[in-house]
Amino acid sequence: MELILPVLMLAAVAYLLVVVPRRQQARRAADLKAHLAVGVELITTAGVFGQVRRVDEDEVQLEIAPGVVIRLLKGAIGKILTPEEAAQLADGPVGRDRTSTDEGGKGGGPASPESH
Repeated sequence: MELILPVLMLAAVAYLLVVVPRRQQARRAADLKAHLAVGVELITTAGVFGQVRRVDEDEVQLEIAPGVVIRLLKGAIGKILTPEEAAQLADGPVGRDRTSTDEGGKGGGPASPESH
Protein backbone atom coordinates (compact mmCIF):
# COMPACT_ATOMS: atom_id res chain seq x y z
CA MET A 1 0.00 0.00 0.00
CA GLU A 2 2.82 2.39 0.81
CA LEU A 3 4.43 1.73 -2.60
CA ILE A 4 1.45 2.98 -4.61
CA LEU A 5 2.29 6.70 -4.37
CA PRO A 6 5.94 6.36 -5.54
CA VAL A 7 4.90 4.06 -8.41
CA LEU A 8 2.20 6.51 -9.52
CA MET A 9 4.67 9.41 -9.34
CA LEU A 10 7.22 7.44 -11.38
CA ALA A 11 4.56 6.65 -13.99
CA ALA A 12 3.57 10.34 -14.19
CA VAL A 13 7.19 11.43 -14.65
CA ALA A 14 7.75 8.79 -17.34
CA TYR A 15 4.60 9.99 -19.12
CA LEU A 16 5.78 13.61 -19.05
CA LEU A 17 9.29 12.75 -20.21
CA VAL A 18 8.45 10.23 -22.93
CA VAL A 19 4.87 10.38 -24.19
CA VAL A 20 4.28 14.15 -24.28
CA PRO A 21 7.42 15.00 -26.32
CA ARG A 22 6.64 12.23 -28.81
CA ARG A 23 3.13 13.58 -29.30
CA GLN A 24 4.50 17.08 -29.86
CA GLN A 25 7.02 15.75 -32.37
CA ALA A 26 4.29 13.86 -34.23
CA ARG A 27 2.13 17.00 -34.29
CA ARG A 28 5.02 19.07 -35.72
CA ALA A 29 5.67 16.42 -38.39
CA ALA A 30 1.99 16.44 -39.37
CA ASP A 31 1.99 20.25 -39.57
CA LEU A 32 5.12 20.17 -41.71
CA LYS A 33 3.58 17.64 -44.07
CA ALA A 34 0.39 19.70 -44.33
CA HIS A 35 2.15 22.99 -45.11
CA LEU A 36 5.09 21.81 -47.25
CA ALA A 37 4.48 22.75 -50.88
CA VAL A 38 6.29 24.20 -53.88
CA GLY A 39 7.01 27.90 -53.40
CA VAL A 40 7.08 27.82 -49.60
CA GLU A 41 9.99 29.60 -47.88
CA LEU A 42 11.73 27.66 -45.11
CA ILE A 43 14.78 27.44 -42.88
CA THR A 44 16.75 24.23 -42.53
CA THR A 45 18.08 22.94 -39.23
CA ALA A 46 21.51 24.14 -40.38
CA GLY A 47 20.19 27.69 -40.81
CA VAL A 48 19.98 27.73 -44.61
CA PHE A 49 17.13 29.80 -46.05
CA GLY A 50 15.45 28.78 -49.28
CA GLN A 51 12.34 28.25 -51.33
CA VAL A 52 10.88 24.81 -52.03
CA ARG A 53 11.12 23.83 -55.70
CA ARG A 54 10.07 20.18 -55.48
CA VAL A 55 8.65 17.86 -52.82
CA ASP A 56 9.28 14.13 -53.01
CA GLU A 57 8.44 11.33 -50.59
CA ASP A 58 11.51 11.68 -48.34
CA GLU A 59 13.31 14.75 -49.68
CA VAL A 60 12.83 18.33 -50.79
CA GLN A 61 14.62 20.34 -53.46
CA LEU A 62 15.37 23.78 -52.08
CA GLU A 63 16.51 26.80 -54.08
CA ILE A 64 18.95 28.68 -51.84
CA ALA A 65 20.10 31.23 -54.46
CA PRO A 66 19.02 31.96 -58.03
CA GLY A 67 19.81 28.80 -59.98
CA VAL A 68 21.26 26.95 -56.96
CA VAL A 69 19.08 24.01 -55.90
CA ILE A 70 20.02 21.57 -53.14
CA ARG A 71 18.44 18.30 -52.04
CA LEU A 72 17.70 17.72 -48.39
CA LEU A 73 15.80 15.24 -46.30
CA LYS A 74 12.50 16.38 -44.86
CA GLY A 75 13.95 15.82 -41.39
CA ALA A 76 16.40 18.65 -42.05
CA ILE A 77 13.63 21.24 -42.29
CA GLY A 78 13.72 23.44 -39.23
CA LYS A 79 10.80 25.81 -39.80
CA ILE A 80 8.41 26.80 -42.53
CA LEU A 81 8.28 30.58 -42.73
CA THR A 82 5.03 32.48 -42.87
CA PRO A 83 4.70 34.92 -45.79
CA GLU A 84 5.25 37.80 -43.34
CA GLU A 85 8.47 36.27 -41.98
CA ALA A 86 9.75 35.56 -45.50
CA ALA A 87 9.01 39.15 -46.62
CA GLN A 88 10.71 40.58 -43.52
CA LEU A 89 13.84 38.52 -44.14
CA ALA A 90 13.89 39.48 -47.83
CA ASP A 91 13.62 43.20 -47.02
CA GLY A 92 16.27 43.54 -44.33
CA PRO A 93 19.73 42.17 -43.74
CA VAL A 94 20.31 39.13 -41.60
CA GLY A 95 22.60 40.02 -38.73
CA ARG A 96 24.77 43.15 -38.76
CA ASP A 97 25.80 43.29 -42.38
CA ARG A 98 25.34 41.16 -45.49
CA THR A 99 28.78 42.00 -46.88
CA SER A 100 31.68 39.74 -46.12
CA THR A 101 34.87 41.50 -45.13
CA ASP A 102 38.22 40.43 -43.87
CA GLU A 103 39.87 41.90 -40.77
CA GLY A 104 41.18 44.84 -42.78
CA GLY A 105 37.73 45.67 -44.14
CA LYS A 106 38.71 45.04 -47.77
CA GLY A 107 36.00 42.47 -48.51
CA GLY A 108 36.27 39.18 -50.27
CA GLY A 109 35.64 36.82 -47.36
CA PRO A 110 38.48 35.33 -45.33
CA ALA A 111 41.55 37.38 -44.56
CA SER A 112 43.53 38.09 -47.70
CA PRO A 113 47.14 36.86 -48.01
CA GLU A 114 48.45 40.40 -47.75
CA SER A 115 47.09 40.75 -44.20
CA HIS A 116 49.32 37.88 -42.95
